[in-house]
Amino acid sequence: MAILIVEDNPTNGLILRHLMAKAGSSDIVVCDDPLKALRACETQHFDLLMVDHMLPGMTGLEFVRIVRDLEDFRETPIVMVTADTSAALREEALEAGVNTFLTKPIEALGFTQMMSRLIASQSNPAARSA
Repeated sequence: MAILIVEDNPTNGLILRHLMAKAGSSDIVVCDDPLKALRACETQHFDLLMVDHMLPGMTGLEFVRIVRDLEDFRETPIVMVTADTSAALREEALEAGVNTFLTKPIEALGFTQMMSRLIASQSNPAARSA
């Protein structure tokens, strides 16, 4: 499963990469710049996107809206990583195309369980329709 992590904080990117590996993924790309991440989406296929809410140059919501306009990413699961727990952000993010959220600080066990479920649902079409 190919995963793109869009996170400008190097420490958070490293932590997310480590947690993704523990959840069973080995094909992980971390981009610290949303424009580089968009270019990667134009040339590579990713099965899952993990996007920080606060990014340099654009917000995670802006990134999600742009990615959702790309044919190959209309159905790709997107996880938004944020410390903001407001209902307004969550509603706006869901409308933009975010599928689920990770709240900072990230709890390792909960993260691993959630990502394992996402990975399993992507590799098992019957689980997606259940």
